[in-house]
Amino acid sequence: MQSKTAMKSLFRTSLIALAGLSLSACSLFGDDDEEIKVAPLQPVSQQVDTRIKWERSVGDGIGDYFSRLNPTVAYGKVFAADRQGLVKAFDKETGETLWQVNLHSLIEINEGSDDSWFGGLFASPFPARIAGGLVAQYNKLFLGTENGDVVALDTETGKLVWHAEVGNEVTSDPAVGDGMVVVHTTGGKVISLSADTGEQNWTFEYQTPTLTLRGASAPTIVSGGVILGDASGKASVLIGTSGQQAWTQTVGEPTGATELESLADIDANPVVVGGVIYMIAYNGELVALELRSGEVRWKRDYSSYENLLVDTGSIYLTDADSHVFGLDIQGGIEQWSNNELFGRALTGPKKVGNYLALGDFEGYLHILSANSGEIVGRMELGGDGIYAQPVSDGNTLYVQTRDGDLYAIEVN
Repeated sequence: MQSKTAMKSLFRTSLIALAGLSLSACSLFGDDDEEIKVAPLQPVSQQVDTRIKWERSVGDGIGDYFSRLNPTVAYGKVFAADRQGLVKAFDKETGETLWQVNLHSLIEINEGSDDSWFGGLFASPFPARIAGGLVAQYNKLFLGTENGDVVALDTETGKLVWHAEVGNEVTSDPAVGDGMVVVHTTGGKVISLSADTGEQNWTFEYQTPTLTLRGASAPTIVSGGVILGDASGKASVLIGTSGQQAWTQTVGEPTGATELESLADIDANPVVVGGVIYMIAYNGELVALELRSGEVRWKRDYSSYENLLVDTGSIYLTDADSHVFGLDIQGGIEQWSNNELFGRALTGPKKVGNYLALGDFEGYLHILSANSGEIVGRMELGGDGIYAQPVSDGNTLYVQTRDGDLYAIEVN
């Protein structure tokens, strides 16, 4: 029999799938009975050179589970992990494996008191269920798990530096900065830990709606504050030293007739540029907020749960229907849109040179012109699909698939 935790995880995983896949494009033929829910891929005139530099395996990947687990690049290395607990460091140029560890054997859990039958601490018999991260800073690699663990590993050796238990699932990237590691749990808690020791600094908690999308928005640390988008569609800034709320502003507002239509989660990470916060909600809006006050500069009607990209005067986003947009950063005016990939569960876009890279549920990597939105290239990677926003470093993309394949792809 499944545990209540497992059943809840399965339900919420199904919900995000329903929320994503039930949104479909209008019929090409004007007949709802023949409505096309996933765009068939059209031939592409390859205008960009793409080359696989290397390919490596990272365990079993994430399988069919919801996850935002992503690789990260730092200190001349690419760090990647699978859901079960395998973490690897690769040389970013050659793909050579520099170290690997398994959290299944590293993390210990406290079972009973010291005089219990097992004598206190012992290795966890359960998979690590890594879902949050990876983030590299302060010569440490930070990650979170669905089991409620936050872990710091040494980036040079993979050695466990510290391990903290936060009591709720961590399914988004930890925010790291100002000597803190801040995690946002699916249970509506924001917890600040010492980046050096893992000791808790403070906790902020908010009321979550009964029904939410799977996952949570990653916090952002900037100018002594922690920027948060929550499951009720509100944006907040917390004071970094205390966790007290400085201000709050509504981004997504429940308006639908059903519970599903009323979802207003902010699942995409907030982006801060020049004293302005850019955030987007599901069934909500894209907004630009003043960092100091939360005052709305402008807002536009877009709905998404994928991460935004803000770069060189433009905002790029993938909406809930897998339409891709390029907007002007000053007023959110639409510069271009691409509807050719609707329903393909596109990731958020990543900039590489003058191009945008997005993955889809079939394992295709699509390359779009950042200036026009035109599809200028495509690669088929397979791997049961690309689920997380690609990572870029110079002209190289690092892409991870559901089955655990990690690719380094050169784009010119």
